[in-house]
Amino acid sequence: MSQTTYEYDPRRLRLNVYVDGKLRGGFVGKNADKQFMNLLMQDETKSNQLSFTDMSDSIRKAKVRRLRALWIKQGVDHMREAIMEPYGVSSTADLSEADLDELLERFKPENNQPVSDHVRRLRSHCLDLMNRMGIYTHSGDWKQVNDFMMNPKIAGKLLYQLNASELESLRRKLNSIIDKQDKFTQATGNPTLN
Repeated sequence: MSQTTYEYDPRRLRLNVYVDGKLRGGFVGKNADKQFMNLLMQDETKSNQLSFTDMSDSIRKAKVRRLRALWIKQGVDHMREAIMEPYGVSSTADLSEADLDELLERFKPENNQPVSDHVRRLRSHCLDLMNRMGIYTHSGDWKQVNDFMMNPKIAGKLLYQLNASELESLRRKLNSIIDKQDKFTQATGNPTLN
């Protein structure tokens, strides 16, 4: 004899029907609410087969997994604490759903579309300045660049996420840092700020 159980999500108005533990169908919207009420009104054995769930929790977990996958693919997963610092949390589990949506939008690959020549030149100039600072020492060495860029005092974003005005601001900061390094070197004879 097969066993039928029901799982109701009141937030999404969804009633899933399971037969022997396997999803076999269900109801959504007003029909889910109506069927749920019918189950409650039936004898006690039917209502004992009813459980409640919050499907948004599984959706939330899927968003966290997607975000972490994007970070790993973009090589910034090791900087997750710095990325989440502006949100006041230290774990992706503590992010609100709105924060997750914002971060997914910010890191989605489509945001890395071809840019104007002006933005490309600004990026190149910023990389040249970072090279002078010893941050971008050879092509493809993005770990140091990403770590540097994610510092909230520098940009708080990755280089490709910056628009033209943000790149101009970054260029000014980098030039200022280099000027301070040069003045320090001239005054002390020590080639670094450390």
